[in-house]
Order: sequence, then structure tokens, then C-alpha cells
Amino acid sequence: MKRKTLLVKNIGLYLFLIAGSIHSLFTFYWTFGGNLGLITVGDWTIQFKQNYGIKFLIILLFVGIFKLTATWTPYILNFKENKLIIIISYIGGIILFIYGGLNMISGWLKLLGVIDVNFKLSIIGQAFIWDPLFLLWGLGLLIFLNGTRKLNY
Repeated sequence: MKRKTLLVKNIGLYLFLIAGSIHSLFTFYWTFGGNLGLITVGDWTIQFKQNYGIKFLIILLFVGIFKLTATWTPYILNFKENKLIIIISYIGGIILFIYGGLNMISGWLKLLGVIDVNFKLSIIGQAFIWDPLFLLWGLGLLIFLNGTRKLNY
């Protein structure tokens, strides 16, 4: 039983580290001048980048740092228990899971024509890229936390 729990915990670990790192790395890529995939977030991002220039890029840099920190901090739980990290990680995992899931479903409903849409390219990101990654990030984190708890108690 302990072996199966360890396997599931590690699957959760890899899932949240990969999904969160992809999110973070794309944010850094966009911060330092890249544009590939930015349109799938929404046309507002390109407008902000053009209209606000360096101010928007600085905000993106801080968002990237926050995402990377939020992704890798729970990894500490592999080595030692920290109740504050556990609580914050559970809250973050739940938020990521719900946010990603609801927005992904919303993207699918837009693709099916159930919900009206203004900008079609962002639906691709919403339904198939960014919001599913949020969902996987949160799901992986919750699986990891649950596995860590089972192995420690």
C-alpha cells in the first residue's frame, strides 16, 4: 500500500511541477520579448504589451516569479514537513483546480457555440492549453499533498 501511495504521490509531483513550470516559463518567455502563443491568452495581452511596454513586462516578470515560486515551493515537502507550506499549497491547489476546470469548460462551451465569444483565438488557449494546465497543476498538487500526508501519518 505504501508503494502505491508513493507512486501516486510522485505522479502528482511530476504533474504539478511540469504544468506549473510550463506556465512559468511561457510567462518569462513573453516577458523577455517572445510572442509565440501570447495570442492564445487573449488579444488584451498583446494590446497591453503594446500600450504599456516596460510596465506590463515588469508585471509579467513578477507573475512569472510568483508562478515559479508557487510551483517549486511545495517540493520542499519531499524533504521535511512544513504546515504553512501544506496549508498554502492546499489552498493554491484547490484554486488552480477550480479555476482551470471552470475556464476550460467555459472554453469548450464557447467552441460549441453555447457561449458567445468575441475573440476566437483565445478559446484555443482557454480550452486546450492554459486552463487545462492550471487544472493539471492544481490536480497534481492536490494528489501530491494527499500522498505526502498518507506517507507521513
